[in-house]
Amino acid sequence: MKFRRSAIAQNTALPINTTVTADLGVNPLSHLVITLRGINTAAVEATIAQILARMGNITVTRYGETIFNMTATDLFRWNMIWFRNNPILTNQVAVINATRVLTLIVPFCRQAYNPNEGIPATQRGEMQCQITSGSTDANLSVCSVQIEQVEMLGAKPKMFLKTTTLSQTMVSGIDNNLALPIGNKYAGITIFSTTVPTGTSFVATAQKMKLLIDNVEDMFALTQWESLHGEVLLRVGARAEYDLTLDDEDIKNYAIMDFSPNGTEDFLLETKGATASTLVVNAGDAQIVRAMISELVTN
Repeated sequence: MKFRRSAIAQNTALPINTTVTADLGVNPLSHLVITLRGINTAAVEATIAQILARMGNITVTRYGETIFNMTATDLFRWNMIWFRNNPILTNQVAVINATRVLTLIVPFCRQAYNPNEGIPATQRGEMQCQITSGSTDANLSVCSVQIEQVEMLGAKPKMFLKTTTLSQTMVSGIDNNLALPIGNKYAGITIFSTTVPTGTSFVATAQKMKLLIDNVEDMFALTQWESLHGEVLLRVGARAEYDLTLDDEDIKNYAIMDFSPNGTEDFLLETKGATASTLVVNAGDAQIVRAMISELVTN
């Protein structure tokens, strides 16, 4: 078997508040490689937060249906957790006009280049990738984007990874219900909590959580933020922040309800036939919780 890697956007200009759209290929698809290029606007290092905000939001559609959507900020940490490594950010210097490059992976399988998982063959124009840039050039300008695709020639994938994002502002001190998609198997739910215990308080927006399928606790009967976040060590462990002035781990705001902890299908959570799936969050404050649901969809 062979793979075919090709560029579908070659250093395409990405001004602020702009959407770049690219048609994807027709062969079975493993993943996309998306790279943002820019330069430091002044003699100040553009921070990772600024670079990710500048990159904006990434969406992939198939037959008009969204099969991937996530901010670059979330995808950066999703890549760290799911691929067990740090994304590549180059030239971390505070020099005016210094080139900066950041690469992220948009996956359609739990493990890249897996011929058993991925988007099956499609017709031209049935799949598109869109990058909608951020609204400010703070410390990073003259931006462009590269989009490359990795197709698996001759593969017949049985299923593909679909990842979509839900966001909800919590009501503090009570249980908040996030209605999750149903009909497929869950591989994992990556959770963002705006507030986490980094100062003198143990308050977390996603203080406690449980998962209900048809109003019955399933797999996660109750988990607390610190413990669920701490279990990320089974995937990637602690990672120092890219920006040296910050004194914390880079994934401090993220945790995962992991239904594929060993990379197999042993613990995938089936929601086919269910009438409701609910992430219940007992909130420590009135901030935002985001849930990035990764489902395995049968081809």
